Amino acid sequence: MKKRTKILLSLLFGVILLFHLAWAGNYFLNYRPYTKTVPMHESGEYFLMTDNYDLSVAMPSYPTFTGNLAITNKNDDLSFIIWPSVGATPEIGLQILGPDGVTYSVILDQSLNYDSGKNPSDMPKEQINQLIIDRRTEMDEMYDYAKKSWKVATPKS
Repeated sequence: MKKRTKILLSLLFGVILLFHLAWAGNYFLNYRPYTKTVPMHESGEYFLMTDNYDLSVAMPSYPTFTGNLAITNKNDDLSFIIWPSVGATPEIGLQILGPDGVTYSVILDQSLNYDSGKNPSDMPKEQINQLIIDRRTEMDEMYDYAKKSWKVATPKS
């Protein structure tokens, strides 16, 4: 075999090995700790029902690096989705049911406010902001519970 071919095959093998090591590290080091408070059920999903909230951990599926943590109220009309990130502030999503029966899915900033820079420009910002204002107390309680359960997300500023 030519020397150049051996080098190319070695590089290709190295890249593939690095990708697999990075994925396994993300899976086991970044997401596995969140499953300590949320047990795995027979279905293979991590899910916990408490008196007030339902918690779940979606582990990243191979070959993706993204999973999430979710907390939902018992009425199923308010949910947080948290995307943990190694060495960075997690991204926070909100699903909130409006009085019109529409569930809005938006990205929030670390203060749990609508993040204009991360949401589509055609979102009804004023309506969503009003929903957030109306549900602020419940949102704060849920988010605090999520932080205690998973020890993620920075404190609100």
